[in-house]
Amino acid sequence: MSALIPSLNWLRVFEAAARHQSFARAGKELNMSAAAVSQQVLALETHLGRPLFDRTANRITLTSEGGDFLPTVQVSLGAIESKAESLFSKQKIERVTLLASQLMAMSWLPSVIARFEAENPSVRVDLLMEGTQRKAEPDLSIRFGEEAHLVRHPMWLMGLSHVVMCRPQELPFLVDLDGLRSFRLFDVASHAMGWSALLSQNFGQGFGGNLRLEIVDTTPLAMMMVSQGLGLAIGHLPVCGPMATSLGLVTCPLVPKTPGPGNYYLDLPVSRPHRPVVTRLRNALQEAAQVSMRTPST
Repeated sequence: MSALIPSLNWLRVFEAAARHQSFARAGKELNMSAAAVSQQVLALETHLGRPLFDRTANRITLTSEGGDFLPTVQVSLGAIESKAESLFSKQKIERVTLLASQLMAMSWLPSVIARFEAENPSVRVDLLMEGTQRKAEPDLSIRFGEEAHLVRHPMWLMGLSHVVMCRPQELPFLVDLDGLRSFRLFDVASHAMGWSALLSQNFGQGFGGNLRLEIVDTTPLAMMMVSQGLGLAIGHLPVCGPMATSLGLVTCPLVPKTPGPGNYYLDLPVSRPHRPVVTRLRNALQEAAQVSMRTPST
């Protein structure tokens, strides 16, 4: 290494003194005394073998060599700071944990989280799925309940509308209920609105009989089965919309979109303080849900 390359700290002190044209003001910025600034600058000048400042009783001014040296020092210090920020900024990342159901986590949430992180570059959302082994208490949870009063919950997120999901090539065979009954119909065991209830509500009592029902555990599993041509499933909009689109599924117009029981809402833990970043995430989720509720389904 060249012996002319000076101490980085000397350069920082020189740059501040040159910018302020004052040892005292530079010292205030750097939390040093004016005498300490003067001593550091003198050490730099001694190292370089040239004076960088002309000193008078009340002021300092850059020499011609000091003026030529200053831009290079400023560019170099700026490059070091920028590179350090790009390499080590991960140390400043603020993490937020969000708990959600399997369907939420696999369908509606990923794009919402991606937009939120793009708008908040220093934040990362750790998405936890209900039923997994990770037991960390989340900063924010998306809950689901079938009680009617939840639509008035102060942190209500979205309601549900039920539709029939199929592949586009199956639409010509779904022009009447007899055509629908010819398909295997996947029913999610835990859902209040199953095939019998959905058809009875839209077509009257009795139309929910003689169905080829098959019980499955989750809506994502049912939709995967539909995407492989194995039958039809009930989808819940808007939460399942992104997954249906990614699987190439469409809604069957034979059965109207039917509002049904169930609401998603947000829940904050009572055992920890609520950080501002959690409030930002909560607001982003509610805003995205409002947009999804207004967007027509295909």
